[in-house]
Amino acid sequence: MNKLEAMKAFCLTAEYLNFSQAAKEMDVSATMVSRYVKQLEQELECLLLKRNTRKVFLTEAGEQYRNQVKPILKKLNLVDNQIRHLQNEPSGELRISTTAEFGGQYLSPLIALYRKKHPHVRLNVQVDNAPIDLFDDKTDLTFRVAPSLTSSSYIAQKVGQSRLSLWASPEYLAQFGQPQSLDDLAQHQLLFFNHSLRKDQWVFDDNGERRLMKFNWAWSSNSGKLLNESAANGQGIIQAPSYSVARYEIRNNLIEILPQYAVNNLQIFAVYPHKYELSIRVKSFVELAKSYFSEHPIP
Repeated sequence: MNKLEAMKAFCLTAEYLNFSQAAKEMDVSATMVSRYVKQLEQELECLLLKRNTRKVFLTEAGEQYRNQVKPILKKLNLVDNQIRHLQNEPSGELRISTTAEFGGQYLSPLIALYRKKHPHVRLNVQVDNAPIDLFDDKTDLTFRVAPSLTSSSYIAQKVGQSRLSLWASPEYLAQFGQPQSLDDLAQHQLLFFNHSLRKDQWVFDDNGERRLMKFNWAWSSNSGKLLNESAANGQGIIQAPSYSVARYEIRNNLIEILPQYAVNNLQIFAVYPHKYELSIRVKSFVELAKSYFSEHPIP
């Protein structure tokens, strides 16, 4: 027997003195309501209701039981509503991890908008290019950029898209010439972003086919900002997302080279463990990110 449902069935029947009306309120059959009440009476070993073909009557025991149980059910209903309200109004701490190049440039307005909409959430945003463990209980949500993410161990939702291509400064190209093919790159100063899902390789789109190439890097770093600055200062060629170098491109400090080999579907993902699938804090931030970057596309 579902004790709580049986208590509800009895109290509603006692209120209406009618099994059919109680059944309508509970959205079950009158037979089910009658069964609930009978099971309750059997458990309590006393008669709560008297029935005949026309009417239902409360017994003395039934009246006492109703008077004791009704406030309990009312309190439980109040608690349920309070919890539902909490679920609709996110609160508590939301721990977010993001890369320096993406988060540092594009998350600030999104954070401001989220805090305005959900002031009871405490945001803790860690900016780091180091790999993170989504199962270490220190991160609720992370933003990562990759051509694709496929794993059953986490949920990845696309919030935006960018373009991965090669960049160099006009000064560098004037001094060393512009490469005409991927093979020409071996003759150039190549700066490598060494924390990458691409391991120790650059990735290209060669007529619809994914092509990975490893070169003798002039030097490498785990800081995209440092590499961008260095390339803009004429030190060599980098491979970087267009969102990462947008400000340099606008000022003509960096020029895209070999655009025919660019990866155009570089995805920006919001990634979180399955255990946070029902977290209102995580869901609300991800949904706002999708909406925000839909209205304000990432370069």
